Amino acid sequence: MPDENFYLDNDDIRFNLTHMVDLESIAELKEDVGSPDCAYESADEVVETYLDLLEDPIGVLAAQRIAPRAADVDKEGCHYDNGTVTLPEPARLNVQDLAEADLMGMTLPTRYGGLNFPATLYTAATEMISRGDASLMNLFGLQGIAETINLFASDELKDKYLPGFCTGEHSGAMVLTEPDAGSDLTAVQTRAAYEEDHDHFHLTGTKRFITNGCGEVLLVLARSEDPEKYGGGRGLSLFLVEKDETVTVRRIEEKLGIHGSPTCEIYFNNSEGYLIGQRGRGLTRYVNWLMNAARLGVAAQAVGISEAAFAEARAYAQQREQFGQPLDRFPAVQEMLVRMRIDIEASRALMYATAETVDMEMLLSEKLERLDRKDPRYADLRARRDRFAKAAEVLTPLAKYYTSEKSISVTTDAVQVHGGNGYMKEYAVERLYRDARITSIYEGTSQIQIDRAIPRVMAGAFEALLDEYADRDYGTVALNGLREALAEARRSLQAAVAYVNDQKLADDQRDTDYRNLTARMVCDMALDTYLSYVFLEQARHSERKAAVAAKFIQDMAPRVEMNRQYVMSGDRSVLQQFDLLTGAQS
Repeated sequence: MPDENFYLDNDDIRFNLTHMVDLESIAELKEDVGSPDCAYESADEVVETYLDLLEDPIGVLAAQRIAPRAADVDKEGCHYDNGTVTLPEPARLNVQDLAEADLMGMTLPTRYGGLNFPATLYTAATEMISRGDASLMNLFGLQGIAETINLFASDELKDKYLPGFCTGEHSGAMVLTEPDAGSDLTAVQTRAAYEEDHDHFHLTGTKRFITNGCGEVLLVLARSEDPEKYGGGRGLSLFLVEKDETVTVRRIEEKLGIHGSPTCEIYFNNSEGYLIGQRGRGLTRYVNWLMNAARLGVAAQAVGISEAAFAEARAYAQQREQFGQPLDRFPAVQEMLVRMRIDIEASRALMYATAETVDMEMLLSEKLERLDRKDPRYADLRARRDRFAKAAEVLTPLAKYYTSEKSISVTTDAVQVHGGNGYMKEYAVERLYRDARITSIYEGTSQIQIDRAIPRVMAGAFEALLDEYADRDYGTVALNGLREALAEARRSLQAAVAYVNDQKLADDQRDTDYRNLTARMVCDMALDTYLSYVFLEQARHSERKAAVAAKFIQDMAPRVEMNRQYVMSGDRSVLQQFDLLTGAQS
């Protein structure tokens, strides 16, 4: 339809950006409002600019051009011919539309032709574009490559490459994974040999599963140091490689979903590379930053897929009649649709809360760099920055975990609502189901996200987050009553954390195997409790959100109690009887 708009038709995106995210503080810091160089008179003016762009062109393009092309992108797929990769024609048109709308450099500074938008707004754009076509996010979302160059590369490299990203002339790739180094990037074997006469490196090795590996600008993780002296992650550095005749795409993968996104195997044959940042810090600093940005992008992709799947399921359930009435009049279908809707809103709330903490940490860090340490504001600003940093550390992996797992369940239910039709290619939910499946795998599997988050959860990271909500007055007797009910969930979380922390081995060392065995349950308890408080805060602004909060908290309580009982049962049968239970030993 010519008037469709994925921003205007999504009350929940607008609700989160209006009521839950402090866009004024983000805008004030991002544009340095009040300084002589600021082009805006107030933070409100900056926010208005942000939201206008989400409405048009992003909301318009996503609904009116990207979404109608998605089925054709999926059907055609990417093409490979003797080392050359070509996008499906409708995907090429999508990228062209985004570039012509000046959206390919959203987060880059204006001096390079970018829009200088914060991560929160970029996340909103990514969600809407992913709702239109999940595979396009893998091209649009690679702006993180340019952002990494902007943050850590030399001025010479920035000036050379960043304007091309903003115009769409350049696309990038994050080149990390190898045939024998997947999740364990410390095992990377691609070598980077230093050429002292020319002050640059030459890279040799094979990379696999590289999204958009056919791009023009590649950020490559390679081993620059002697592995005998600097093994594991200490010997890895990050390099910029411009694609030339020494870089060969050997093949593209045949995938379950996201067919508009080329996934490549690449061979580097003595390819010239330019160091990003410092030697030996490629994995620990630069790739870690890049992966965290990518995880937030995948969270937005997952929420966008979920939103698309729910829209299809809701419309089908309204229109399809069986036994003389529409499907959405049957309680079993109603239960699925309500669960899907609330799971999406929980995912979105977590995603935007995470994006806000990421923005505030970065923007406050930038302000601290400009401030004299003797300035009386410095200590308070640093303490504030540190609070956001701790929140971002635990929320980022959990946002990626939660949203991707919910996207898989939402798309599964969307197929189920469609019945047999959902299994057929002529219905969009079949494609959405396939596209969703990758979200819990790439940029770190769900298990890796839990592994990253659990030490922080066990150290009490969620206590500070929950303290912000626990003592608030939520305005009504009913909402304050829900707040009191949440105190029990919080006590259950505290008890589970204490129990796992107390588990010791014979040598009095912590039983990390038991911690890792129960990590998902503990993280689920933390997320359920945290999101319950977030929904309570939302309920202060909306009668409908009050109903959502009540329903979420009602469903949350038995989940938290079940997980507490499992965690505190001490059941180690999986660890002690793994071979027997899996049938490897009779």
